[in-house]
Amino acid sequence: MQQIDLNAEIARLRQLGRDFEDLHSEIRSLTLTPGTDARQQLTSKIVATHGLVQRAMERLGALDGSHYTAVPGSRPSLEALASVVFAASLAASDLACALEANPLEGAAFPGPPADEAAVRQARHAEAVPAMAEHLANAAHQLDLAHTGCYYLASGITRDLKQHAEQDQSQTTPPPKITDSQYAVLGWLSAGGGTRYVISRYGVLKAIDKDRTTVNVATLNSLIKRELVAVDTTTSLHQGQRLDVTAEGHRALAHHKPATAAARATAVPPPATKQAAGLTR
Repeated sequence: MQQIDLNAEIARLRQLGRDFEDLHSEIRSLTLTPGTDARQQLTSKIVATHGLVQRAMERLGALDGSHYTAVPGSRPSLEALASVVFAASLAASDLACALEANPLEGAAFPGPPADEAAVRQARHAEAVPAMAEHLANAAHQLDLAHTGCYYLASGITRDLKQHAEQDQSQTTPPPKITDSQYAVLGWLSAGGGTRYVISRYGVLKAIDKDRTTVNVATLNSLIKRELVAVDTTTSLHQGQRLDVTAEGHRALAHHKPATAAARATAVPPPATKQAAGLTR
C-alpha cells in the first residue's frame, strides 16, 4: 500500500475540477459551422477531453493503491472518482459523435449529375441539430465531471478530518471530571437543557429537559472545558440550548464516581426526576 500526499491529491482534484469546468464552458459557447472548421474545433475539444479522462484515471490509480483506502468513507469516494472517468469518457464520445455527424466536403461516387449546392444545403440542415444535440450532451457530462471532482475534494478532506479526530479520541485520555460535573453531564446527556436569564433580576439559570435546575457554576466549568456546548444563536432571554459534546460523553463514560450518591444523581430514577425543586 503506497503512502501518498493526500493533501496534494485534493489539490489536484480541485484543479481537475476547474479544468473540467473551463472545458464545459468552452463547449457550451461553441458555435459550429458544418465542414472543415467544425472538424478542427471538435478535434481540439476531443483531444482536450481525452487528456482530462487520462488525468482522472491517474488520480483514481493513485488513490486506489494508497493508504487512503484504509480511511472510512474512501470506498464511496473511489466509486465517485470512477464515475468522473465515466462521465468524461461519455463527453469525449459525444464530441466524437458530433464529429461523425459533421458533413465534410468531397467528391461523391460517380453517377448521374446532381445539384451539389442543394445536396450540400440538405446535408448541413440535417447535421446542425444533430451536432448541437451531441454538444449539449457532452457539456452535460463535463458538468457532472467537474461537480464530481469538487465533491471528491471536499469529501476526502472531510474523511481525513473525521479519521484524525477518531484516532485522536482513541489515543487521547478522556477528560477528568469531578462527581458534581459527572452528575450535570449525566442529566444533560439524557436530552440536553437550556440556559437563560430571569429578566427581572438578571440571574443566570439552567435547567435540563425535565425542567430540573442545573448548578450554574458547575455548568460554566463544563462549558469552559468544551464538554457542554451552548447554542448562542439565540439570546439568553429566549433561552440557549445546552448539549453534551463528544468529549463530554467520553468523560461521562470513563468517570467512576466516588460515591453511590453521585451515581444515582447522574442517572436518577423517573420518580426522582419528577420531584420539584431538585438541584444539582
